[in-house]
Amino acid sequence: MLETFLVVVGAVVVALVFFDALATTLAVSGGAGPLTTGILGGAWRVALRLHRRDRKSSLLRFAGPVMLIVTVLTWVTALWAGWTLLFVGSDSVVTAQKGRPAGVADVVYFTGFTLFTLGTGDFVASSAGWRIAMAVAAFSGLFLITLAITYLLSVLSAVVSRRVLAQEIHGLGDSPTQIMRKGWTGDGFDAMFQQQLISLSSSVATSAEQHLAYPVLHYFHASSRDLAAPVAIGHLDEALTLIETLKPPLRPRPAVVDPLRSSIGRYLTTASSTTWAPKVDAPPPPETSQALDAGIPVSGAAVRQAAEHHRERRTQLHRLVASDGWSWEGAG
Repeated sequence: MLETFLVVVGAVVVALVFFDALATTLAVSGGAGPLTTGILGGAWRVALRLHRRDRKSSLLRFAGPVMLIVTVLTWVTALWAGWTLLFVGSDSVVTAQKGRPAGVADVVYFTGFTLFTLGTGDFVASSAGWRIAMAVAAFSGLFLITLAITYLLSVLSAVVSRRVLAQEIHGLGDSPTQIMRKGWTGDGFDAMFQQQLISLSSSVATSAEQHLAYPVLHYFHASSRDLAAPVAIGHLDEALTLIETLKPPLRPRPAVVDPLRSSIGRYLTTASSTTWAPKVDAPPPPETSQALDAGIPVSGAAVRQAAEHHRERRTQLHRLVASDGWSWEGAG
């Protein structure tokens, strides 16, 4: 009875590992698997609590790489444990020379070199059926390791792309009003500035899909604000809200602004669906004094009305900024 139970549990563990790994690495439209989601969300909540106690700590800077490695090690360890339970429950491992049943420690050793080496050693499977199972175990180990390495490289590439996006946005300005002021010519927005907004639409859309394909991406905390994508996208969206309040002769055409708004909306949807975020309220309306000083005719009443209209969207932005370990005051 115990033997059957161990075999069943082992098979379930192996199946769960592959479901979670495939859902995390290959199901690019569904986020991470249930095991990975639980590990990442729980670990990030703890890291954020510790970070709030010491704003100068570098804990979050190392959280992403550590959590990525822990995810892979969890898959490997669980796969090893699952196959060990299968072999222990079936009494299918014997010594190579005398054919004596192997002990539990010996089965753990046998499973390890079967999964991660050539599969030869002092112990063998006891029957033809279990030798086939041993071959399947060897293939599963090779497949998982290859999948994990490919995933690691893809995530690191996405992290670089995310930071490049943040730098591109911060190149326009370090705040919503600065973004507006750098594009303002005195009687409208510069054509080059409008072209930059158009080009950013593609970059933001790419980052949105990378968040969905690699949920661990959000947990790579930037060392400074100018490299933090949530902060940069918060700046950009607030700037678009301010631009929206201008009258049509001064406001860029919808073909310039709407695609970028749509890409940011997609980013909010994908990042929010794959990331744990604290509950926060909508931030205060963006300030207008610097824009007015630059001669940009923004209306405080119109800005407040636009902020209320985009309340849910701005709340989502606030959540993403907070979940990345930054304050909205510094992002706005």
